This record gives sequence, C-alpha cells and structure tokens, in this order.
Amino acid sequence: MKPYKITLYLFSVIAVLAIVCLVFPSDGIRAGNTTLTFPTLSEVLNPGGSAEAALPEESPEELLARQLENMRMQEREQYLTYFRESNIRFNLPGDDPTWFDALFEAFENSDSSRVRVVHYGDSQIEGDRITGVIREELQEAFGGIGPGIIPVIQTVGSINTGQSCTAELRRALAYGPAEARAKSGNYGPMAQVAYLDTSIVVSVWPRIKEKMHCRKFTRVTVLADNIASKLYVTCKGDRRVVEPGAQEMQRITFHFPDSVERVTLSMSGYANLYGILLDGDSGIAVDNIPMRGCSGTMFTSINRRHLSDYFRKENVRLILLEYGGNSVPYLTTEKGIHTYASSMERQIRYLQQQAPDAKILLIGPSDMSTRIKGAWQTYPMLPAIIDSLRVTANRAGAAYWDMYQVMGGHNSMAQWCEQNPPLAGSDHIHFTLRGGERVADLFCKSLMLYYDYYRWRKPEKEEDRP
Repeated sequence: MKPYKITLYLFSVIAVLAIVCLVFPSDGIRAGNTTLTFPTLSEVLNPGGSAEAALPEESPEELLARQLENMRMQEREQYLTYFRESNIRFNLPGDDPTWFDALFEAFENSDSSRVRVVHYGDSQIEGDRITGVIREELQEAFGGIGPGIIPVIQTVGSINTGQSCTAELRRALAYGPAEARAKSGNYGPMAQVAYLDTSIVVSVWPRIKEKMHCRKFTRVTVLADNIASKLYVTCKGDRRVVEPGAQEMQRITFHFPDSVERVTLSMSGYANLYGILLDGDSGIAVDNIPMRGCSGTMFTSINRRHLSDYFRKENVRLILLEYGGNSVPYLTTEKGIHTYASSMERQIRYLQQQAPDAKILLIGPSDMSTRIKGAWQTYPMLPAIIDSLRVTANRAGAAYWDMYQVMGGHNSMAQWCEQNPPLAGSDHIHFTLRGGERVADLFCKSLMLYYDYYRWRKPEKEEDRP
C-alpha cells in the first residue's frame, strides 16, 4: 500500500473514533448484564482526568521555585560525586565536605586582616616550587602580596625571590644531621635559627615576572629573641634599637606607604634570628618552608612558645604538611609503617595545640620509583604507606591530599618522567619545575572547587539581594 493511502486510512480511523466518542452515551449502553462504555472526547484529549478533576495549575513563581530546586539538587549531587570519586579530591575527616568552611570564611575576610598559610615540606618544595603557584593563585583570588617568610641565610635559591647576606652566620636546624641541632628547642617557625654575633646586611629582590603578587610587599618584619646586647636593625634609613632582656620573641616591623620590590636590612648585635617576613597588612600570605631530607617528625622538638606565638600573631589558618617521601625507601614492614604514621599523628596533634584556629592538611608522598628487575617501578610498600597516612591524618582531625593518586597511581612516576618536557627528574622522585607547577595547579583547582561548594551553600547576603 502506498504511503498516502496509509495516511488516509489512519485519519479515517481517527475520525470514526472521534465521532463514536461524540455520540456514544456517557453512561454507556446496557447489553443484558453488561454495560458497554466508551471514553468521551474530553477524556481522550485530557487523559489525566476531566477539566473539573484536574489538579490546580502551579503559579509561575511556584513552577520556577520547583525547577530551581531540581537544578540545585542536581548541582549538589555533582559536587558530592566529585568529593566521593575524584582522584584530586581531599580526604576529609568524617568525609565532611564542609570541613574547609572556617578557612574559606577567613579567606573572604582577609581584605580587613591578613590570613597566613604555612607550607612545610621536604625537598619537593625547595626553591618555592609548588608553594609559589599555590601562593599566586590564592593571592589572585583573595588578595595579598609578598613571598612570606624567608630565612636570614638562604642556602637554596628561590625561583621567585633573590637573596644575599654579607656574612655566613652559624645556624642550627631541627632536622638534618644531628650535629646541626640546637641545645634548646629554640628554632622558630622555620625550624631553623641563625646566630647573629656581628654586623650583617641582608638584601632581597624579585626574580619573577612583574605581574606576580609575591614580587611586592609593604611590610618587613624581623623575628628575633635571646637578645644579649642591643640589637640594631635598619631599613630604608629607619633605625630600630631593641633592648636586651625581653622574654618573648621580638618582632621588628617596618611599614611602607607604597609597595616595594627590593629591601636591604642592616643588623648588628647578639641575638637569635628566626626569619624575615615580607608581606602586606591584608590578604593572603603564604610561607614556603622546605626541609631537605626531613620526614616531618621533628615539630615536637620545636619550642611550643615559638610556634604558638607565630601562628597566633600571624593569623595562621592553614598548615600544609608535605612529607613522607624521604621515609618511603626505608619503610619495608607493616610495623615500620605503623611507627612512622604514629609519629606523624603526634606532629599533627602538637601543631593543632599550637595553632587551634588552623586547619591542618597532610599532603602525602607522590609516586616514587625504584629499580625492580631492571625496570622503574613503584616502591612496593608505597600504597600501604599512603593508606596508613590517610587514615592517621583523618583520625587526628586533619585532611589528606593523595599526591600518588593525583599523579595517576601505580607506576605513574615513570610516565611523568617520560613526558616532553619531563614532569619529573631522572631520579624518579622529584618533580621538575613544570611538574611541580602541574601538581600545585591541581591542588588549587581542587581547593577552589570546595570553595565553590562553600559559596553555593552560603546564604545570600542581604546586600546582594534585589
């Protein structure tokens, strides 16, 4: 049969059925004990019921509200799916996606008071690698200037800040060789101290592009204590004199009406010097504190007064601990892993005591390769170490970021080394500058997604309402 004939046939059938709907009695036709019924035309056109029985129509406002709520629930599920499944998500205590809320609130209020982030780590963050990208992205989002705290004696050059000192001062470190230890726990917030016993000149200058926020600063602060004679500190012609005998750590601060890029400090006397802060009075400040060869288990050896004083006065609200890599080659048994994880838990709880307003986030080791049967392969115990550190951090109330999974998991280090240009070095342990930037960017993207979720849940401010 031709198509037009089929169409005519269908329309004819529909027309006949419509006529039957019109003429068929609404109460049906009785045939013996049976009643034959046929739907009316209105029932066919309105299968949900008659016009009188139909539910009341929604108002435009009610319809819009329902649609927005449906959309909102879909958005919420998308966020929660990311928090459950993404390789770059944060493992939060109790899987609570609101864990960052207090931190984000502080970030948003940093236009009126400075908020500090302290990034402790091993050699992966030397030279401001990783930290520099985190700092720039946070300062771009929330404001802030300056490179943060720097040591008086810089032994590893920064990619962002140049520095020199006219004398080699004796130093002590809370990590590294045992002969470098101090007789007391007076190491300061950088876990190192320089002993001033002469006259020195410290100069600082930028090494990076003009657009980066860490290039400029409006505040310089010298941290010192154990002042045995008058301490003289001069900056841009402004000379300060600190008398000996003070019990608390001294903060010799210089403010500039306009931001500067370079600074020279002259210091003379006898004192312990713990660092120089370069930042502003508001916005986000981010400290880079690398410790070559450190496993992160030395914080409990630092004078608690030094840490609590710094964390409180500098409004430290986030402490990043990037450790574990230096211990991986030596953790070959479950007992060894348990011992290391327990030690890290003690460090986290110690820092929590000194910085009760700060969130603590442990960044675990990356994938690391060793030669196994002639090929570069992941250290056999690395996954177990990471699992133990994640559980330990969450149990202590800290978050965990799994850099191993971020890279791609098992044997991903070999793939990062094979990239062109390489993202990791030939030792199959350390990132290249480009690889560090990749890791830091992924960290920031994940953190900002949690911030988006915070903003999504945050009630609309009165002044933002129409």
